[in-house]
Amino acid sequence: MLGIRRSLTPMTYIRPTKRLAAHLVASASSVEGQRSTRMRLISTHKLRTPSECRSREAGLAFEKAASIQTQNLNEPDDAANTLTEAFKVYRKSDPEDAARVLSSAIQHYVLKGNLRRAATQQQHLAEVYEVELGDTKKALEAYEKAAEWFDGDNAEALANKHYLKAADLAALEGDYYKAIEHYERIGRSSINNNLMKWSVKDYFLKAGICHLATNDLVAANRALENYRDIDTTFASTREHQLLVDLIQTIEAGDQEAFADKLFQFDQLSKLDKWKTTLLLRIKNSIEEQGEDFS
Repeated sequence: MLGIRRSLTPMTYIRPTKRLAAHLVASASSVEGQRSTRMRLISTHKLRTPSECRSREAGLAFEKAASIQTQNLNEPDDAANTLTEAFKVYRKSDPEDAARVLSSAIQHYVLKGNLRRAATQQQHLAEVYEVELGDTKKALEAYEKAAEWFDGDNAEALANKHYLKAADLAALEGDYYKAIEHYERIGRSSINNNLMKWSVKDYFLKAGICHLATNDLVAANRALENYRDIDTTFASTREHQLLVDLIQTIEAGDQEAFADKLFQFDQLSKLDKWKTTLLLRIKNSIEEQGEDFS
């Protein structure tokens, strides 16, 4: 059995009232057919799991506490906080349950108008979908929602951070137009920010790569004109020149020249995994077009 640290016990986080302790004990003993929580009462103020209790049992105990706080004690705010603790202990062993309980807590924060807290927890939910569950679609939606809530709370930098995550996932999933929309949004909002404006060239490079991935070179050229209007320094950057060069090689159907331009750029500015993944798709598209016309 895995030991559960004291920091993972329900009463470490929730209000240690005698009423709640009594309800928890009564609930654990009265519901037949359910899995035993194997909780013991250490004092009238604190409930702690025994050392042999597993993470799932701690999560179940948190859920039971949250249910009582909502239904018996009329403490919905405390219940939402307790569910976030259930999320923490569920996350390593039961990520689906972790997502479920955190979604419930988030709904409460939204109803209360606490967008900042809802957005922060939504970020954690997105990470579970992306990393633990590997559900890119739900992760994308969760990152977008977190960004919207941060934006609604006037936290522009945090909103852009999550729009960027959503854009990266959208592009990898082949939803290039959604990715373009997010990258361009971030670029426009960052251009007048002294701390963020230096990253605009990378946002526009990513948006440009997504345009190339759509095989619409007319739209790609139009986008470059727009980026030059938004950022007057963009035309002098290596990122801009790379996009211009890649458009020309695609128009010429020259796969070798395409690869050569990428190699030259990579010598000075390393292409990350996201860029190499998208650019490989575009390179393969050039080869397919060449085969179609041969």
